[in-house]
Amino acid sequence: MAKALKDLRSMTVDELRGHENELREEVAKLQMQRYSRRLDKSSELGERKKDLARVLTVRTEKRRDEAQGAG
Repeated sequence: MAKALKDLRSMTVDELRGHENELREEVAKLQMQRYSRRLDKSSELGERKKDLARVLTVRTEKRRDEAQGAG
């Protein structure tokens, strides 16, 4: 399920990393289902990829903000 951007931004970098790993596993599983022609909802794969991109974007924002604060 997609998390709201507000929820993602309230997570720590470690929590985002854990969520990223979960999404990567889901994407891999969905890709295997697609390749073996067992994927029922083809749009689900695209949704998970977008969720992963959101997590990576927020994580990058947090790292950039931390670097600017420390510098």
